[in-house]
Amino acid sequence: MMRLSPDEENFLGKIPDDKMVVIRPFDPEIPKITEEIINKVHSAAPELPVRHMGASALGISGQGDIDIYILCPKEDYEKYLPDLENAFGPRDKKSVIEWSFQAGGHDVEMYLTDPSSEAMRKQIKIFEALRQNKHLRNEYEKLKENMNGRSFKEYQRRKYEYYHRILKS
Repeated sequence: MMRLSPDEENFLGKIPDDKMVVIRPFDPEIPKITEEIINKVHSAAPELPVRHMGASALGISGQGDIDIYILCPKEDYEKYLPDLENAFGPRDKKSVIEWSFQAGGHDVEMYLTDPSSEAMRKQIKIFEALRQNKHLRNEYEKLKENMNGRSFKEYQRRKYEYYHRILKS
């Protein structure tokens, strides 16, 4: 088994043992739903780049959720938070700037995140590798589909291990 980072192990430790993963086929309505959310972000903070990432952005099977990242230097968070909270309501957590809501029958997780952070740089690198390489993307989709109905903790562990393989290549 591949060695995971302390942050990854910490996250896995917080997942309940009885939580199961449900994988669904890609919903072709997601690009339209995502565009509406991104337009709303740009109405509140026009100068901030926004990235839709994850399985739904790759057009593959996944949990059916939509992951959106608003890229902003950490030192500018307080500048943009009032307008973003006005548009999307109060953030869900104080430690991480995150909003969770439903749109078009899909769970949306949206983050205000610093693009220069190591975690975000890694996430973008993995996403871009999957987006640009059809073989990696197909392999990733198969991994997800094979985990349907299994432990969410094991599903997340397998994804982390896959990400590490991508980062090493």
